[in-house]
Amino acid sequence: MSEVTIGCYGLKGHQIHGSASRLERARLTAMSGIDEETFEKQKEAIGDEVVFYPDIESFLASDVDLVSFCSSRRDEQASQTIQALKAGKHVLAEKPMATNRADLDALAAAVEESGKSLWTMTSMVYYPPIKGLKAVVESGVIGDVVQVYCMKSYPYHDRRPQDRGIDGGIIQAAIHAVSVIGHITGQSFAEIFAQDTGKGNPKDGEFQMAMNMACRLDNGTLAAIVANYCNPRGIGYHGNDQVRFHGTNGMIELVDGSSRRMLVINEEDPREFENDDGDPKYPQDIINSILDGTPTLLTQEDGFRYTEAVIRAHESVEQGRPLGV
Repeated sequence: MSEVTIGCYGLKGHQIHGSASRLERARLTAMSGIDEETFEKQKEAIGDEVVFYPDIESFLASDVDLVSFCSSRRDEQASQTIQALKAGKHVLAEKPMATNRADLDALAAAVEESGKSLWTMTSMVYYPPIKGLKAVVESGVIGDVVQVYCMKSYPYHDRRPQDRGIDGGIIQAAIHAVSVIGHITGQSFAEIFAQDTGKGNPKDGEFQMAMNMACRLDNGTLAAIVANYCNPRGIGYHGNDQVRFHGTNGMIELVDGSSRRMLVINEEDPREFENDDGDPKYPQDIINSILDGTPTLLTQEDGFRYTEAVIRAHESVEQGRPLGV
């Protein structure tokens, strides 16, 4: 195989069709999961060589190597992903790739049976500031990491669905924080206690405006995650990301929508840490893995671990108690 052919299913999420033309050794060839009128509106961005398929059966019968799923309902995406894996396709799935543990277990079984790979779209770990922060933490200069804080805040708008099954609800935001903490520390989540609230929701429905997660990692590090849809538009950036790592010798933070970086070690003056603009980059990393067999920065196992963590967070909300992961 000299190139990867890509098929995009659905546009409900961070679909990669806009970046496909910039990928090396890859080509977008098929789209589905949308109506034909919507497909025609995409023509200028994707080119005339991309073929529209009206249903998932004909789409999966086409000659694509990688399917990128951004399905119209996230609670249906797991079963569609299983169809794709059984059809011999690699899959890149919008998060959350499953909304309950039964679907997550079914996905794991399908991956094992098919021999194909499944990645999630938790791409924050590829951001240069996050990679730079990880390099500092791994260097040991801030000492042992004792506590971590991570916030994901987005603005509310009326297009936010009141039906959690459409986009996965607040875990759509919280899974980014879970992935950043897990990736930088190299630890799994051992225990989670979560709360959420619909306070401030201007409509009737199950839309949750905010969530808190109090977590303990495998090595005893504590982590706090805040996710909400309360980011004011006047702030100047869509996602108000805040990440802080507190260690025994210092702290490092990435705040103000990832625009400000600060490292403080013991009595030294605060300074900026460097971004890491080098490879790997998303989603080229996935293309390279398919063609060359190289490991990806965000592994398949990571996707399953992080999805399980946010599923357990919602179960904690429902049961009103801490849960092991």
